[in-house]
Amino acid sequence: MNQIKLIAAVIFSGVLSLNAVYAQETKQATTSTPTATPTQAHSTIRVERLSASIAQVHFFNAPINFIVPETIAALNDAVKALSKDEQIKVVIFVSDMNGYFFNHFDTNQFPAFLGQSGTDNRPLWVELITNLSNASFVTIASIRGRTQGGGNELTLAFDLRYASKENAIFDQPEVGIGLFPGGGGTDMLTRLTGRDRALEAFLSSDDYSAELAEKYGWVTRVLPDAQLDGFVERMARRLSSFDKAALVTTKQRINETVFPKEAERMVSYSAFTKSLSWPAAALACLWQDVPKRRT
Repeated sequence: MNQIKLIAAVIFSGVLSLNAVYAQETKQATTSTPTATPTQAHSTIRVERLSASIAQVHFFNAPINFIVPETIAALNDAVKALSKDEQIKVVIFVSDMNGYFFNHFDTNQFPAFLGQSGTDNRPLWVELITNLSNASFVTIASIRGRTQGGGNELTLAFDLRYASKENAIFDQPEVGIGLFPGGGGTDMLTRLTGRDRALEAFLSSDDYSAELAEKYGWVTRVLPDAQLDGFVERMARRLSSFDKAALVTTKQRINETVFPKEAERMVSYSAFTKSLSWPAAALACLWQDVPKRRT
């Protein structure tokens, strides 16, 4: 594990300039649009109770919503706690950061992420995805902004994904920087989009608009930005009016049929850690030069 941490630190030191690029984009995007500030400044995750049966999980990590080790730990704790609440039927996941939903991992903290472990010494990331798939409630993502890398793989684990037509962008950039996308995305997105479209998405490392993502099956539905919040709220209220046992049993059976098993995701996670030693990974410093287009 120490060797992996060292490799990761060396490889990803070259991509830190990307942070500045995205930070500048966000600075420009937020000059005219106020950004919410989380109540709990010590955590990137905040849980809000909207009603007896609906909760909302907020993510905020200025300036561009990088996922950090604390995010994974706090999310996992929140999912476990909400799963123990017999009243909770629906949990909505939102971003409080303008321009970004869940972004990729903070490369400055990548070694710490690799060192996180959960129950039975499983990687904490793998455990989080398992807990989301097994959660005794329906998870809904309300997506505005850039959603990429590990952030996209986390988003794929939510039960329902509703995206802003104007303000949601998706991509998996790992192959473009010489790495294997090992957060479960290859297992989950392939089931949703099919083999050839998954290959295109991962191998091109390109941006995908919300409309194309909907066409591919990447998201559940795309709505005009002005309608997104209202639609998600109505869906959450509708689902929360149903019997919890009916909701959860149906979710579990569908997951048993199509959601990747933890063992499959462990194989992908292992492939990712091995990819850190690939010769091409040394070119990670060129990440910001990978051609991008709005597809």
